[in-house]
Amino acid sequence: MTAYIGILEKEPGTLWGIWFPDLPGCIAAAGTADETISQAGEALAQWFSLMREDGETPPPPRTIEQLRGDADFAEALAAGHMAIVIRPPVDELDLDDGQLRAVDEAAERRGLSRRGVVRAFVLSQISG
Repeated sequence: MTAYIGILEKEPGTLWGIWFPDLPGCIAAAGTADETISQAGEALAQWFSLMREDGETPPPPRTIEQLRGDADFAEALAAGHMAIVIRPPVDELDLDDGQLRAVDEAAERRGLSRRGVVRAFVLSQISG
């Protein structure tokens, strides 16, 4: 699964925030670091959904070595902010909105979540 590196930061008098050097405009913010990290996956999912709606493909994540050469990334680390690896939620399957609706409808018929129906399908395929 693809993972993106985010910068977790907190300035005095502000919320905790996370932003992604590879994904301009993809951010999350909350009152605590843990809440912000939890919300970061949803921010990725929403950002990818908007990209799909616009007919665009998300950029691949850069490695930590590649990001070290990025001035904004280096400045954030020098300021004491943290680099955090965030994986998109399991529903980030490169499916269009119609396909995701079909998955959601199948899940609802079975009394499962989207994650549950995808997990059940994957397990049925690998178990033979």
